[in-house]
Amino acid sequence: MPSRLDNATVRAFAPGKYFDNDPKATGFGCRVYPSGARSFFVNYWINGVEKRHTIGPFPRWSTTAAREAAIAFRRRIDAGHDPAGDKRARREAPTVQDLVERYTIEHMPRKKLENKFRRRDEERVLALIADHLGKHTKVADVHGGDIRDMHHKLTEARGSVRANRILACASKMFSLSLVPMAGETLPWRNAVLGNPCRGIERNREEGRERYFNKLELDQIADALSEYEAQKPSGRLAADCIRLIMLTGCRPAEAMQTQWSEFDKEPGLWVKPSHHTKQQKIHRLPLSPPALQLIERLRRERDGKDGFVFPGKSGAPLPPLLHIWNFVRAQAQLAPDEKGRPARLYDLRHSFASLGVTQKLGLPLVGRLLGHTRPQTTAKYAHIADDPLKEAADKIGNAIVGTGAGGAVVKIHGRGVS
Repeated sequence: MPSRLDNATVRAFAPGKYFDNDPKATGFGCRVYPSGARSFFVNYWINGVEKRHTIGPFPRWSTTAAREAAIAFRRRIDAGHDPAGDKRARREAPTVQDLVERYTIEHMPRKKLENKFRRRDEERVLALIADHLGKHTKVADVHGGDIRDMHHKLTEARGSVRANRILACASKMFSLSLVPMAGETLPWRNAVLGNPCRGIERNREEGRERYFNKLELDQIADALSEYEAQKPSGRLAADCIRLIMLTGCRPAEAMQTQWSEFDKEPGLWVKPSHHTKQQKIHRLPLSPPALQLIERLRRERDGKDGFVFPGKSGAPLPPLLHIWNFVRAQAQLAPDEKGRPARLYDLRHSFASLGVTQKLGLPLVGRLLGHTRPQTTAKYAHIADDPLKEAADKIGNAIVGTGAGGAVVKIHGRGVS
């Protein structure tokens, strides 16, 4: 029959289970093992299932302290909690590595990782996040301070821009954790905790906007011809770069383009939404030189379907790093003011800058580039400084004017001439 436990009786017990008779601590007892070790516990029932919660060993836990812990535990049970279930859920809670794998399954397929190099880079970013936060850290245990510390360390180790990109990837990961995974009813992270990346200040970035002048563009064209002369099999890659030069498209768009995109509407390159950064169909009018290039490619390669610039085994053309390194050296393209080498992507910036200097206007240039927001094209506004100054001079001269009789307009009572 249960009796009130105390230190003396617990110390004298033979191996077996003994329960306390305190009604406030129902299920509280002590178990004595054959080895002589003694441990306090609480038995309880949840949904008709008997469970046991271990409090701790005697004499580390005195009988009085263990009874008080048992009473507190019973209050949690009466309030509807299942501590053992909570403990199991805690043990099985998703970790940062689980979240990385979920991101890989749910989000990566939607990103425009057009080649294996981009995919590998994304995988390296995910590995860095897991290493810094801890692969086995519970998703619910990651806080803003952890993210801030990761961002700071990555800024010092990998630079401002790279750290910002990793932070953006982590933010998307944790946004996934706020919604239940398919087949589950609860999110991996409580909405009250929110996204730990929110509010973390990004590093200031300076855009890389290198523009090639007319002489440099001529040198690039000559370098492409030289590359073909030295490596006839490289003409495919050279023509791909020529298409980038003539259309201002993103390199990935040129590498993935297919003949059907030039056949839908005469004189236009109709880029499908899944190939464009803005995820919208982009109808780009082709200039006569661009049309001539496409027609030559069609004649030489009997272009009817498939990729315009095919790689191996029916895949699109791989990254153009090798040919661009040759062109950069052959054309003697100088680094920018910070010592960074000229990039293939700078051909797109150069296309835009030529459009602005030809006074086409930023909205029109933006449409040629496929921009959906005016702010994106606004970064080219400073190129138009000279045309603006010319326009200001013309308007100013028209307003002030001079003639045989002196100033046409007087300012502050004095003629301006």
